[in-house]
Amino acid sequence: MMSFLPKGKTTQTAFKWPWRGESQLSAHLLIDIPPEIELSDYRRLPSPGNESPSGLLHGEDFKEEVIPDLDIFFERLYEYFCAKGLRCIITKWIIEILNVTFMVCCIGFFFLFVDWPALGDLKCGVEALESGAKPCDLMKLIKYHPLDPFTFTKFITIGSMVILSTYGIINFVKFFVKLRSTLKVRDFYCNSLKVTDLEIQTISWPRVVEKVVLLQKSQRLCVVKDLTEHDIIMRIMRKQNYLIGMVNKGIIALPIPSWLPGVGPTVSSRMHGKKSYLMLPKALEWTLNWCIFQTMFDRKFCVRKDILTSPSLLKKRLVFMGIAMFLLSPCLVIFPLVYLFLRYAEEFYNHPSTASSRKWSNLSKWILREYNEVDHFFKHRLNNSSVNSLNYLKQFPTPLVSIIAKFISFVSGGLAGILLILGFLGESILEGHVFGRNLLWYTIVFGTIATVSRNVVVDELQVIDPEGAMSFVLQQTHYMPKRWRGKEGSELVRRDFESLFQYTITMLLEEMASIFITPYLLIFVVPKRVDDILCFISDFTVYVDGVGDVCSLSMFDLRRHGNRNYGSPHNAVKSMRSSQGKMEKSLLSFQSTYTSWEPNADGKKFICNLQKFKEKQIRQHTFQTTESSQLGLSSRGQTAVFHRLLPRNIYPGNGVIFNFDPLGLLDTDQRTCPYILDWYYTHQHTNREAGSSSHLNEASPEQQEEIWPPLSKPLTEIEGHHLQAPWQGTKFYQPSMVGSGLEAAG
Repeated sequence: MMSFLPKGKTTQTAFKWPWRGESQLSAHLLIDIPPEIELSDYRRLPSPGNESPSGLLHGEDFKEEVIPDLDIFFERLYEYFCAKGLRCIITKWIIEILNVTFMVCCIGFFFLFVDWPALGDLKCGVEALESGAKPCDLMKLIKYHPLDPFTFTKFITIGSMVILSTYGIINFVKFFVKLRSTLKVRDFYCNSLKVTDLEIQTISWPRVVEKVVLLQKSQRLCVVKDLTEHDIIMRIMRKQNYLIGMVNKGIIALPIPSWLPGVGPTVSSRMHGKKSYLMLPKALEWTLNWCIFQTMFDRKFCVRKDILTSPSLLKKRLVFMGIAMFLLSPCLVIFPLVYLFLRYAEEFYNHPSTASSRKWSNLSKWILREYNEVDHFFKHRLNNSSVNSLNYLKQFPTPLVSIIAKFISFVSGGLAGILLILGFLGESILEGHVFGRNLLWYTIVFGTIATVSRNVVVDELQVIDPEGAMSFVLQQTHYMPKRWRGKEGSELVRRDFESLFQYTITMLLEEMASIFITPYLLIFVVPKRVDDILCFISDFTVYVDGVGDVCSLSMFDLRRHGNRNYGSPHNAVKSMRSSQGKMEKSLLSFQSTYTSWEPNADGKKFICNLQKFKEKQIRQHTFQTTESSQLGLSSRGQTAVFHRLLPRNIYPGNGVIFNFDPLGLLDTDQRTCPYILDWYYTHQHTNREAGSSSHLNEASPEQQEEIWPPLSKPLTEIEGHHLQAPWQGTKFYQPSMVGSGLEAAG
């Protein structure tokens, strides 16, 4: 885009931070006239030199698509993909309206119309016959004048019903407002992308994005340039990337007591020498999203300068939201209480062991999520990590608790079994009363206790291996703070891990408590972090043609944010790096997901560094195998050792290696180095401690360019291309990797 500043005019920043000098990014963000992203009149095409995109044949017409807001358009495109078609969207909308209506009715009926004291005194069945009372009439429990007398509890109930009804009405209206754009998205899928509602059930999201990119050869979507896969995802995740970066850099770490419900890992802080803790319940996330991210961009997708120059305005907004939530908190707590009861009551009844199940907390989701990682990919990654995460926590058995739980399970299970046998002998036996309760009630209680306690008992034959269990967790979470490294079996790591991977019942109770805690945080704690939040936005924002202002970490700018410990060809200052190599991990994940996207020169060097590193490690292990064979191993034994040393998906034979997946690692190193970035990180630190001066990053550009494969090369040609064996200078194809890293060292 052309610059809109007059010649000779300098850009000055009115926003100065007391503890650091003026940053260039601040100056860029706070110019008087922000750069244009998209022309207001979409019927105006760029200069004649750009009117005919590459790929148009003679006789074809260039189609012009009028899209007033590409951010909303791509968000709708992704939502339509996740919903799997128009019929599913309409059905989901109807179900949501019915759910809200059902919840409003439940709140009104059970909190206003049911006479709970009379229900406790009601006698039915055999108990009524024994006492000589009349058969119970449940209609007598219904209050015909529910608001008489009008108490504070009833006021809170009515307030909750009003809030929930308002939410339902807003969603009802919003559906019809969005219906028109949804129909346009459906037409775009069918007519432009040639993807029907039936095909969208099975097509992958990267394939959809690739179709959108290829479509721009004949139909312009953005008047500035043809958007890449990276540009499209950055538009969809423009706001989420900022929150991911703030959590990763510890910007929202709060100086709060460690006993507060929902507190996460510790973050070093310079604030009065106090420890700060990460904390992000859903109520606080929603408030930050509404107060900051929903209002920080103007219509040109640039950060509004009044946001950066007026910290007091943001502080007042947060305090106002805190006061409003404090006043409404008694009403707000009823809605999640009823929802959670309706959501989990049936599950707890049929599967009592659910009470001891675990889930990732809301904070952990933002700690583990990577830049430009869309929601359904991230959920899939977390779901795959649950089994291994549970297995890791089983590495910390509590023998005393297990012994007691085994005894409780034995006694309660035995009593429940005896009562069931009595029930088979005669149904009327279960109607007998003991201490005011019939035997059927005791059967249910004992059965539930037996199921829950049995789930606590640890397998006696289990081999304790916390390091190996953590390595499998890392394969999906990509999370390994430096304070955890080498301490996987310690109590510190276990507590930190449990704060992220919590019991379901604990997580639900903490979310309930957060409704009352969030107002306190918004009024007294979060305003103290406003300057740091705005400083992060200022220093980590970059303008991209055709996209607008985005978080610079999501740009995968290795020159500005790279870390050599994770294979980057550049080493940025520590304050500008991402913690634990998250940006490098995100780059590898993104490139492996969107295989048609080609990174820039620095990105290629970064991937080539990892390829050359892995080639070197395989060659070293191959030489070790050869030396071992010369000491007396048979050829058969040599082959077996060689196969164990190679990744599981590498098949050597006749000097050819097919389907080289960079996720694979040497099985000998799988326990301590489950991913290529962890492997690289560990190797770098080992060499540094040993005084090694060799650096894999210093390969010449010519060599790196030779390794990088042309992305346009067909897969069949790649697989059919004969490569040299790894010890003869292997060239690696299909360089996509999913990375994992450890916390960035100083």
